[in-house]
Amino acid sequence: MQIAKWVVQEHLEGVPDVERMYRKVVEDVDVDLADDEMLFRTRYLSLDPYLHGITLDTPLGDLMGGDAVMEVLAAGPRARFAVGDLVQGYGGWCTHLVGTGAERPWQTGTFPMVFPAFRRLDPAHYDDVLPVSTALGVLGGSGMTAWGTMTKFMAVEPDHTVLVSGATGSVGSLFGQLAARAGARVIGTTGSEQKADYLADLGIEPVVYRHGDDPERIGDLLRKAAPGGIDRYLDNLGGAVTDAAFTLLNVHSRVAVCWQWATQVGNDHSGPRLLPYILFPRTTIRGIFAPEWFTEPNWAALRAEVGALVRSGGIRYRQTVHHGFDAIPTAYRSLYGDGRAANRGKVVVEL
Repeated sequence: MQIAKWVVQEHLEGVPDVERMYRKVVEDVDVDLADDEMLFRTRYLSLDPYLHGITLDTPLGDLMGGDAVMEVLAAGPRARFAVGDLVQGYGGWCTHLVGTGAERPWQTGTFPMVFPAFRRLDPAHYDDVLPVSTALGVLGGSGMTAWGTMTKFMAVEPDHTVLVSGATGSVGSLFGQLAARAGARVIGTTGSEQKADYLADLGIEPVVYRHGDDPERIGDLLRKAAPGGIDRYLDNLGGAVTDAAFTLLNVHSRVAVCWQWATQVGNDHSGPRLLPYILFPRTTIRGIFAPEWFTEPNWAALRAEVGALVRSGGIRYRQTVHHGFDAIPTAYRSLYGDGRAANRGKVVVEL
């Protein structure tokens, strides 16, 4: 059978140049499964900014990885899943994949880690309101990141002022809504005037800045928005926005470092800096690595809590869906530069 995939052909820092970094490969493959192996067909693929770091750590010529919803087309007699099962796991930018679905060590990266084992998706959990593609978004890794940060670390209270940087993405927009439901006043940053209304509709007060603004100007915007300081900060950006936010941290504030756009895309490796702004307020800072929460009890709680809120209208989510295998690089490029203005929430490709 023919299997198409996108491989990494060049490592480039800064905003991804997809034409140079990825190459399409089509192979004729004889599928001869081991007893514990399966043949998966990719149904949906998640595209996220963190993949830039994965790209830079992927050996040249190897398959570009990515979170995916896959269907089992064939299975050996000792395979973990049955033919017809839908699963979610770290598959990749490919039409088909052969594997066991077991957890996989990632040793080539800057920070060695383990990609979790594939998990079976129960079709009964998905419907027109929450289609199976949301297993990559609000009911998937993005949802677990936002919900886990909210329930396991942030301890948001009704009198808190919460800041979310990069608030229009799938993680920031969900976390912001959960914090607002907890009674907090939520402020969200965006670099796009077009997205300000979207944040306001979610109950998040928008702060619009220009990419490239210095911390002083961003600080002026944040001080105007949060004259009483910041109690909780979900940091998706780093860089100048975080420099400005740190000057506003209140006593016993908490900061969740979810991602760092300024470092991974902007190639800004300054720091650590502004540590006195952490010292005197006795701020607690925690790195967020959502796979630590990828357990069946947590997935069930996410579906029960966030899923129910979506179905009742208490939480809103958005997906930007692209179509077709060849659209993967273009869809990925839309996360950066001018393309970002059109995206809302999770960006996925339906194959």
